[in-house]
Amino acid sequence: VMVFGSKDTLAEVEVEANLLASGFGARPSAAGDVPVVDMSLEPEACARAMFEAAGAVGFFAVTNHGIPQDAIDAAFAASKGFFDQPQEDKAAQCPFWRERNAGYEYMSQVRPATKTPDQKESLQVTARDGVMDGRWPATDGFRATAESFLQQAHALAARILDLLEPLACPHLPKGTLRAAHNLWSPDGQCTLRMLHYPPVDKPEAMPPNYWRAGPHTDWDCVTLLFQRPGEAGLECAPNPKAPGAATASWLRVDPLEGGIAVNIGDMLGRWSNGRLLSNLHRVRMPTPEEATPPRSRYSIAFFMQADRSALIESEGHAPITAGDYIDGRVAKNFAAAAPAAAPAE
Repeated sequence: VMVFGSKDTLAEVEVEANLLASGFGARPSAAGDVPVVDMSLEPEACARAMFEAAGAVGFFAVTNHGIPQDAIDAAFAASKGFFDQPQEDKAAQCPFWRERNAGYEYMSQVRPATKTPDQKESLQVTARDGVMDGRWPATDGFRATAESFLQQAHALAARILDLLEPLACPHLPKGTLRAAHNLWSPDGQCTLRMLHYPPVDKPEAMPPNYWRAGPHTDWDCVTLLFQRPGEAGLECAPNPKAPGAATASWLRVDPLEGGIAVNIGDMLGRWSNGRLLSNLHRVRMPTPEEATPPRSRYSIAFFMQADRSALIESEGHAPITAGDYIDGRVAKNFAAAAPAAAPAE
């Protein structure tokens, strides 16, 4: 019997773990295109296009989204400036705080679907009051750039939730999803994650079960994924619970000029009572051609994660707060990471 407030995250973790046992997570990818939604459309048409794409592929791209390209370029420049530093400097500036899912980590995320560390490093800016104290990079202008970009990404994600809510969650009062996601509040969990995938000298020599990012679902309501043209590797597949998923192929999600990739996360899957399902995705190793010469890949993800006190109620699951939900998922992904000391009061 599930108890209210228990860390009921096992269902989604089991989905990921089964990818390893079934071999589905390592299936080859196929060429194709994810749906593209023009956000300049009338709201009802835009909402319908998003809902249909989210219910089919689970991944879609948005254009005419309102975030200026200059802002995206500035965020990538700030990200590269941080990652260009020596590893010990990055770790000293931004110590990883596992319990708050904030700070800098280097190849410490081990997905249930792979049991091997992702071949990446990342900086997680968690927008909760006090969490980033003592964790901001020392590079010039980083904090101002990141905070501005957080605001713009949050506004776009809130707009997407407003569009999806009537179709995905007709049982919720209007505005419930937007109201559950706040930046810099005492229990906020929205996170901007800057990612760097280091160059791979000989990808063909890597063991087969190593990935730049292993197959997984996201823990949030929606994710915005910013990519740079020419830096491929992201691939997606339907949630194993989706009709036809057993015979589905992985689909390449190459960067789209002027577009932002969007995917559904597990929180919205629960809140929608399964009307929408989170999407599987991964980042493959570069091909030998892409590694000649070896080069980095960068991306930026914004995770629209509900506030810790937000209660997620859904059919088939015990009620759970968003805080307990995220805690359970973090524990399964960073179990080997040493907990960091909380900042002094």
